[in-house]
Amino acid sequence: MGKKQMHHATSHDVLARLSVAQPSLTPKMARLAAFVADNYVQVAFMNTRDLAAAAGVSPTTVVRFPALLGYRNFDDLRASIQDRVNFDLTGVARLHQSAQVNRSPAALLRRIIDADCESLHALAQTFSEPQIERFTNAVLAAERVTIVGVRYVSPLTLFFAYSLAKIKENVHSSIHADSSLFDRVRLMDAGDVMIVIAFARYPAELVALARYAHRRGVRILAITDSPLSPVLPLAEVALFAKTSMLDFVGSLAAPAALITCIVSDLGARLGERAVERLQALEDVASEAGTYVSAGGHVARSEGISLAWDDGPRDGASSRQGARR
Repeated sequence: MGKKQMHHATSHDVLARLSVAQPSLTPKMARLAAFVADNYVQVAFMNTRDLAAAAGVSPTTVVRFPALLGYRNFDDLRASIQDRVNFDLTGVARLHQSAQVNRSPAALLRRIIDADCESLHALAQTFSEPQIERFTNAVLAAERVTIVGVRYVSPLTLFFAYSLAKIKENVHSSIHADSSLFDRVRLMDAGDVMIVIAFARYPAELVALARYAHRRGVRILAITDSPLSPVLPLAEVALFAKTSMLDFVGSLAAPAALITCIVSDLGARLGERAVERLQALEDVASEAGTYVSAGGHVARSEGISLAWDDGPRDGASSRQGARR
């Protein structure tokens, strides 16, 4: 890791800030800092009163503590701790953590919805319009776009590529950062842009690919979740969206909303080019009978008739279908 990347990581990591601040803290603040460092997984979900009681200090001490670490308030400190927890926690730990709350289906669904609403609200409050514009400008200018996201975020990769390819040519995607993708990166030039989707826990193969592309001079755009993200120092432009915390399965509502915004904005900016491409795809769908109406009616077009019927077909119908 280079000097710039090391500074990036330590300046945003709450545990690193605690370590730096510790020698200059008063005894009460030092006690609180030690408690946070030793119990940061639990602290990620505490309020000021809970933390004060658990650490054996006054609520006033807790309120004043974040400023000593360079945070604006307790909410900022807690968000930074949550970033670290999300970075560190394994799937087993997530499952154990989620098992400690009410697991009835109704309570679980409400918890998931609440977490998604919180992630979406955070996105609405923190997104950077200039950064979104820089991101879309880079995609708009690119001759070829490759979208890469593996494991947990594979659905985002496929959704982004499918949606973007409807309005822009030469869109590729990969949900495996294998050797063939390194080959493709090796052949990329100034006309290429690679979009990396990376959320904690960050897959080593994806980070290795992004670092290789960066060394090759490939333009990298990132959609990620935290200033601790290892792809952040590699990206020309980065957009942030939070995933819901500590769910074993997790939720991608906020990054999906961000991707929808990007594609919709690009569609509007491409104008007639997007309309023509969409119309061509609609024509193909009509000719192929790609879609079925809500009533399950036959999709018809010249030379093609596709029907979905659970009943038996007679021989004549089968032969007629075969001739087509």
